[in-house]
Amino acid sequence: MRAPFLSTFTAFETFVEELFVGLLVSNAGLYSETADVVPRFTIRSHIVARDLVIGAGRQYVDWLPYERTEERANVFFRGGRPFTLLRDPTMANVLAVLGRGTIVRNAIAHKSRYSLHRFELNVIRGTALPPRERTPAGFLRGVGAGAPVETRYETYATGILTVARSLAS
Repeated sequence: MRAPFLSTFTAFETFVEELFVGLLVSNAGLYSETADVVPRFTIRSHIVARDLVIGAGRQYVDWLPYERTEERANVFFRGGRPFTLLRDPTMANVLAVLGRGTIVRNAIAHKSRYSLHRFELNVIRGTALPPRERTPAGFLRGVGAGAPVETRYETYATGILTVARSLAS
């Protein structure tokens, strides 16, 4: 369960980066159906846009927690759009799932005392779970409350897909 979950988050972060850079580059073939998606400056090259977004001396950008994407979007796009539009109240649950999913991802990827503490504090705290579901991987294999019945992994994957669809429209 760990590898598919990490792959899901990696694919999402790649999607966000490609969309972000693509929307910055003028005449790149990417556009947003959302009104008022306007870069603050004109960039004609994907290489230059990627270098500006990533920053000097860095190899990658942290897109999660999602607040980092919104902060970066506010620098590069007027009003941060489309990346800040997820703050709409109708997306609150989806952003919460993405936030908790990021914590689970970090607990799996890093296995540090800090990331496991955050998992316990922000994800499973106060939830009655059997011992096998009190680890990040076990938690993902468990079935969440609600209908239809789905694993927590499926819930997180669906939330990520919802965010991606919202950003791409």
